Amino acid sequence: MRQVGIVLGIKPSNPLEFWVGVEEGKYLQLDDVVVALSRIDGSSQDIKFYGIVQEVEKFLEGVELVYENRLAKEGVLPANMAYMAKVFITRIEPEVFIPPTPGDAVFRAEGEELEKAMYYDGMRTKIPAGISRGGDVVYLNYDFINGREGAHVSISGMSGIATKTSYALFLINSIFQTADDRERIHGLIFNVKGKDLLWIDKRSKKFSQIHREAFLKMGLKPEPFTNVSFYAPPAEEGSTVPRSKERLKDVEVYSWSMREFAYQGLIRFMFAEGEEGTSNLHYVIDRVADRLFYLSADSPEEVLLDESGHEIESLDGLYRLMQEILENKDDDKESYRNWFGTAAPATVYAFLRRFHHAANHCRSLVSPTRGSGIDWKRRQLNVIDISDLHGVAKMFVVGAVLKRIFKEKEESGNPYPKIFVVLDELNKYAPKERWSPIKEILLDIAERGRSLGVILIGAQQTASEVEKRVVANAAVKVTGRLDSSEVMSKEYEFLTGNFRQRAIMLKKGSMILYQPDVPNPVMISFPLAPWATKKEEVEEEAHVPEEFDHF
Repeated sequence: MRQVGIVLGIKPSNPLEFWVGVEEGKYLQLDDVVVALSRIDGSSQDIKFYGIVQEVEKFLEGVELVYENRLAKEGVLPANMAYMAKVFITRIEPEVFIPPTPGDAVFRAEGEELEKAMYYDGMRTKIPAGISRGGDVVYLNYDFINGREGAHVSISGMSGIATKTSYALFLINSIFQTADDRERIHGLIFNVKGKDLLWIDKRSKKFSQIHREAFLKMGLKPEPFTNVSFYAPPAEEGSTVPRSKERLKDVEVYSWSMREFAYQGLIRFMFAEGEEGTSNLHYVIDRVADRLFYLSADSPEEVLLDESGHEIESLDGLYRLMQEILENKDDDKESYRNWFGTAAPATVYAFLRRFHHAANHCRSLVSPTRGSGIDWKRRQLNVIDISDLHGVAKMFVVGAVLKRIFKEKEESGNPYPKIFVVLDELNKYAPKERWSPIKEILLDIAERGRSLGVILIGAQQTASEVEKRVVANAAVKVTGRLDSSEVMSKEYEFLTGNFRQRAIMLKKGSMILYQPDVPNPVMISFPLAPWATKKEEVEEEAHVPEEFDHF
């Protein structure tokens, strides 16, 4: 180890923090990890204090006035440069909670000492999470991601600057390569913006030697994703051509049949507006959903039939059927009660207006015959494109997919195969104050998904606008650049010391990481990925250099 200074005696030290006087010709910067060697008072037993630098200061000793500063610089007045660093203690070995003694030697923590300082020595499976400011690999405890001790990841930050999706992809890739159960895990990513994620199986032209070396340093294979399935909505109603712009090859179309729509209760996901208190409207939604389920149970496998045995071929056909039942409410009261219960006609009209609006945006997603499902178990990673869809249609797809996955896991009762779900714009799908049709599903995943093997990697611009229980159940929290008002929210109380101030100044590619094992947050960076995120980045002839054949 390299000595960098001594424990200062001019500042009080305690079992939580101490100050280091940095030796001339040496330096300490924010986030450096150090260890102070001391001895337990009144004994011959050694003790080590591990910590992370949280503040650094320089000033001239013996100078008080501004004019004297200039004289000291010119050598007229004698003055010494004082260089100090404040260290927050992360670990004491053995656990005797006494302060370090002034004059004790302080070293940079390296090798085994760094492992102890960051609690890596107690992690059963270490997942590379990035590179520290000092150039060391930062690890996550996989047990707090996959559900053994905790689960879920929350990533926050400003849009376009915080690189939330980029970090989520990097983390998924790291998990796929280094997890001890990597043969039994899958990933599912909702592509919410552009067509960026439809190229992640292709090598990027922008991937340079510097980024390659960073991947190798973390023990990661610097290659694009493999074993990926891509799904996109149909280009138009009834089409088998995906709405995926430049990329059509290897992209499958997803949709649901009318019978699946009815049997799975997917009509609930077509109503993205309204507050939880609008009980009359939700009463009608539930009644219609129950009626559709009853009809689907009595229908053949391929189609959905109404009470008269006529096929309901589309959402438009369903709308016309319900409108007819409403208009004939006086002549056929039984049908009205079967579909809408005791709801007032005005409430049913409000329901039909909303349903018709949603059907205009979801029409292409529901076909009269067999739907094209998403088989998340077939490949290790699944990318579901919803970027071109209207907000209502996005809500419909996310809700339908997550409901099916969660139901499958509940019925199996087996946490394996596990699935990591990456969902951006979480504040839209699980808002704190407003109602959302998939809010309950996300709450179920956050609170019970750990035991069922459904892990949420949620990203949002503002964690303060996401349902509190969703954010609170995330064991690992990652933060990119934040707005000055957002960073003061309770959701960021894990940003201790000066990290709230630093979160306002973060550059693209830099994140603040918090995990239960390490008492303090850690600043990290992660390299540019080897996979492309748009067509123009795709390398024509992807190849693996010979030096990487050992992987």
